[in-house]
Amino acid sequence: MPIVDLSAEDREEAIELVGQFFRKINSLDLDGLFQIRPRAATKFVDIYLKLAGTDKVVFRGFRTEDSELVSLIIARVEDKPFLVEEKTLYIDIAVTKNGRKKNGYMSLLIDSVSDWAKSNGIQSLELRAIAANQEAMDYWRSKGFQEFYVRFRKKLINE
Repeated sequence: MPIVDLSAEDREEAIELVGQFFRKINSLDLDGLFQIRPRAATKFVDIYLKLAGTDKVVFRGFRTEDSELVSLIIARVEDKPFLVEEKTLYIDIAVTKNGRKKNGYMSLLIDSVSDWAKSNGIQSLELRAIAANQEAMDYWRSKGFQEFYVRFRKKLINE
């Protein structure tokens, strides 16, 4: 099956994809404060690799027939004991390699993590997308995600 749970053996390829995602974020015209730090991809992947295989994290990728990692999703379970739903699967990162988009890889990963969530009693998926990233906004809407709440931001320092 081309969808695999990622592990330490996948670290370098995962870092490459997460780095691509972070570079995309940093290329957007934002407020000047929201910039992802150098080496953040390495730190991010290493944190999630430590949690991989637990019931708190889903770290999955899509590998082509020639075993190239072309897409990945990193998600975590958020406990919400104050809500009826109690838990949400929150997608932190979903990225497909440049030049490999529009092949259905991410759709298969979304289906996979949705199935995982349902089998673990989780009733909803959530994620954040930066409003300036129109490609992401359009993609998530096309997959049935709806804007649910708005997160506001105010810069407190002068440029």
